[in-house]
Amino acid sequence: MGETPNLENAAKMVEEKIDATRESLGDRGVRLKAKLGDVADDVKQRARDLREKFADTSWDDVVDKTSSFVRDHPAKAVGIALATGFLLGLLFRRRDD
Repeated sequence: MGETPNLENAAKMVEEKIDATRESLGDRGVRLKAKLGDVADDVKQRARDLREKFADTSWDDVVDKTSSFVRDHPAKAVGIALATGFLLGLLFRRRDD
């Protein structure tokens, strides 16, 4: 699908931002820099793992499983859709305050 290039670009941007932040710290706080390096490496690895997982995902299987779930459990599917719509509505509603 077309999602993989966007995901790869996002993961690369995160890695670049982490590297830039690490470099901008300079000599301040050696322990902070080391800790940030460990966390940054962990985040980079997780981003790579997630990117690989999405790349290896068979989206046809996901669609088939979703369709069969909806066919087998229509009431649950409608409930999930309503709850999702309600939550998204709460998140994205405009506030006139």
